[in-house]
Amino acid sequence: MLALVLSLTFKTWLRYFVPLTLIAAVTMIVFVLTGLRAHLPNDVVQARSEMHLGWELAATAWIFQLALVGAVAPAVRGVALDAPLSQTSALVAGIRGLVRAALPVGLALGAIVLGSIALVVPGLLLLGLFALTGASEQLGEPLPAPLLDSVAVVRTHAKQVALVLAITIGVALAIALVAHVAILPALPKKMPVAQLAPARTFVRVIAFALVALSALPACALAALYGAKRQTA
Repeated sequence: MLALVLSLTFKTWLRYFVPLTLIAAVTMIVFVLTGLRAHLPNDVVQARSEMHLGWELAATAWIFQLALVGAVAPAVRGVALDAPLSQTSALVAGIRGLVRAALPVGLALGAIVLGSIALVVPGLLLLGLFALTGASEQLGEPLPAPLLDSVAVVRTHAKQVALVLAITIGVALAIALVAHVAILPALPKKMPVAQLAPARTFVRVIAFALVALSALPACALAALYGAKRQTA
């Protein structure tokens, strides 16, 4: 089953890389603007602030990736049924799916955030339970049907969902770590402005890399829903 999910994930992502990445750029417009507006630090304090910003982008990418599940679900479903959409249809269906999933996923994210504020563990549990909300076939049903649908699937296959989420968050943080090691120099208390430019590059690399890659974990969650829903 895992092989099927992986195959469906990569087939969909590679086939629809352009439309799904365009939707990701719209969904993650904050990341795009952050990358474009990243500025050259004037001193070490600003450079460290840019460094922290890059890590914050990596730490919060999962929020947008959960939203993207609704956008990639139609394309994933088409590939799974051997009735693939055209590139244009994938773009249109993706935008429509993103809009349809906005309220249910927004409610799910709100519950996750509140659970995390109360205690970390409840937040993590809710993240797992509501991770497949965007892919639900009950998005058109009255709330909380899509959320309960996600919970029903996740309860039966919690380990697989937890693995995908762990990899999703881990990869985002790994991107930041690699960029940090490869791009950022050590930052002493004083440093010439010209040598602080890597801090701006660091933010841009993380922002644009996450936008380019975020449709992939979204496809994995949608593929997991499609594969597991049949046996839930």
